[in-house]
Amino acid sequence: MKKHLIPILMILISISLWLIFYPQLPDQVPMQWGVDGLVNWSASKLIALITNNGMYILLYLIILFSPKIDPKKKNYQQFSRSYEIISISIMGLFLLINLVVLFTSLGYQLQIHFFIPILVGLLLMIFGNYMQTIKPNWLFGIRTPWTLASETVWRKTHRLGARIFIILGFILIITPFISDQYVLPLILISIAVVALIPIVYSYLLYRKLRDSGGDKHD
Repeated sequence: MKKHLIPILMILISISLWLIFYPQLPDQVPMQWGVDGLVNWSASKLIALITNNGMYILLYLIILFSPKIDPKKKNYQQFSRSYEIISISIMGLFLLINLVVLFTSLGYQLQIHFFIPILVGLLLMIFGNYMQTIKPNWLFGIRTPWTLASETVWRKTHRLGARIFIILGFILIITPFISDQYVLPLILISIAVVALIPIVYSYLLYRKLRDSGGDKHD
């Protein structure tokens, strides 16, 4: 029960603050910002309250029940500590985003385009730090047909992925300090690299192990 206390407390803090400050919120609440910090679209404050906290609760339910329904659920016992740390980090990130949205709507100049990349970057660095401890599963990690088919491919791909995630996290942390014209291209290129390199690497490694007869299937 103790491991559920922190996430549940985070959700209650978010909901409570939204309800406390609800009467003071403007009719339209910002819901999405561009890299330049300008609001892309807004929603009524009721929709904003329900959407932001509803997604927060849904996120927790996914984290809570995935180990129970995952076909590889037995593997979660081998990285339960890492799963807990990553889960709390994700919940913490969404709490901070919720609070930034809330207080920005109340008129506080929090510069969301400055804080969000830093928070996401820190999360990626935490994820990268624990990535090598994650065992094959269908929720966390680099899930390709080849990593899920081979424990060796999973392990080596996550060893590489850990370094890539830490580097991407660092890049996101420094983006608020560089010129706006370079932010979007830098983020897009970084995401493309993070997405493609592990996929290509896992495929090539799987083929190499299969052809050499050294592949270990789950």
